[in-house]
Amino acid sequence: MKIYHGTNIEFGAIDLNLCPPDRDFGQGFYCTNIKNHAKERAKEKTKNEGGKSTVLEYDFDIETIKQQNPDLKIKQFPEINEEWARFVMFNRLRKADEQPHEYDIVEGAVANDKMFRQFRRFANNEIDLNKFINSLKYTKEPTHQIVFCTEKALDILLVQNEPIRYKIEELVTNLAVELIKDYNFSTAEAMKAVYDSDIFTQLADETTKLYKKDWNEIYKLLLNGKNI
Repeated sequence: MKIYHGTNIEFGAIDLNLCPPDRDFGQGFYCTNIKNHAKERAKEKTKNEGGKSTVLEYDFDIETIKQQNPDLKIKQFPEINEEWARFVMFNRLRKADEQPHEYDIVEGAVANDKMFRQFRRFANNEIDLNKFINSLKYTKEPTHQIVFCTEKALDILLVQNEPIRYKIEELVTNLAVELIKDYNFSTAEAMKAVYDSDIFTQLADETTKLYKKDWNEIYKLLLNGKNI
């Protein structure tokens, strides 16, 4: 899916230490799959802090990430319920001496200011649990947020979104290195063999999506299509 981050500046590196700690899902880099919401966030930050309204766009397939990174701790809230509410309330009201949550990535609905007033009422025992949950379920429109809470999660996001040309260059290098190891090619011979191959033509054509495959698999295709 496409996810978006609204800001007032363009940037490459992301420093999690600069992210506010008391947001819905804790400290982290927040994105949404609702582009208009990211645009509004960008406008708000620009109005308050100056700069230029900017929306950064990323590709992120969470189901694929789960399969490829089984050790990654991911929490998804498919709906607004008691568990979501208690999690948001903990993060919003967490004291400095309390440990943050353990998740690398968290995804779910956004708690707006109206909801936060209900958190306060519930925390002060002004309303019971049922009234608290019911007060949170009504929203005028869908909301969504996904937050990358650790460097590990952030690295996965950024690696997934490297410019395609960098991915292709890295693949070409890996292929050439293997040819040098397996066939005693010189560097020039190995690079020429890769660049002259049908595989490189397919790699350079983004529509084939070949660049998304593991380089070991591409190497086998290279050997099968060329007499080395």
